[in-house]
Amino acid sequence: MTMRRWATWLLVGGLAALGSVALADALRGDPTTRRAAAPTISVALIPRNEPAASAMSGVLYYSAENDECRLDGIRLPGLENAPPPKLRSCRFSISPTGANALPGSATWSRDGRFFAREMGGVVEFNSIATESGVRLRGHAPAFKPDGTFTYARGNDIVECPREEPVSPCRKVVARFGDWPVLELAWLTNSRMAVIARPSDYVLVIRESRLRVSVPGWGRPVTDLEVSPQGSFVAARARGREGLIVFGADGRTVSLPPFADAHSITWSPDERWTAVATRRSVFIFRTNTGEARVRRLPIVTRELAWR
Repeated sequence: MTMRRWATWLLVGGLAALGSVALADALRGDPTTRRAAAPTISVALIPRNEPAASAMSGVLYYSAENDECRLDGIRLPGLENAPPPKLRSCRFSISPTGANALPGSATWSRDGRFFAREMGGVVEFNSIATESGVRLRGHAPAFKPDGTFTYARGNDIVECPREEPVSPCRKVVARFGDWPVLELAWLTNSRMAVIARPSDYVLVIRESRLRVSVPGWGRPVTDLEVSPQGSFVAARARGREGLIVFGADGRTVSLPPFADAHSITWSPDERWTAVATRRSVFIFRTNTGEARVRRLPIVTRELAWR
């Protein structure tokens, strides 16, 4: 694969200026019908006076819509090409180590050795080292940070023996009564985030006495995502803001006013956030309200920072 340097644009100014750029993103045509023009180099992604402690690092993976959704990667902040696992899929899931990738949605253990997917009301638990897996009747699979595997059976969250799921797993760790559980993710080994649908979609953050519920106001809430260290949880609220983001305590996290934001990811240390819109990817400091953002001319449906 040929090495290349990506160009980058830096937008500096108030949130109003950013809103104008993002709005222009949303008003342009279907991104799948146009190839992105090669941008010109403007400034470095990280200014020279950026404090070393807050410098970004890692690889940003994305599905390149102008190349039949081929999985690609760039190393930050230098923007060098970073060869990804071979895959062509507009929606993808990549292991925490960046070594393996799957089409569509999947959940991974933190060490990247195990993954699980839901298909037609059946959860498939698999190991990277073996081709065979375990099939469990249920939905919403998720790994705790310590590697414990869980999933929803009916409206209950059940826990399996470490690395040895059996059918069915019987230890109930949470009950949601008449609230059907659609998606599940863990912020810590005891604090969960759930998308449920009692009558309307609702995002729930729950641990012991902490129970925070955010309604969907009649719109589907999907694509539950938790940051690498469990400090933030996000979901896609179709037809509303695009993305809704909360801290682990349920408090709203501020985002720049992007139009048509549809995918979010965080740097491994959570200091930086990347958001994909219709025509661009924006990178900015996490939850600071800072008006300065970095724009990458990447058109993608999915992002993952490893």
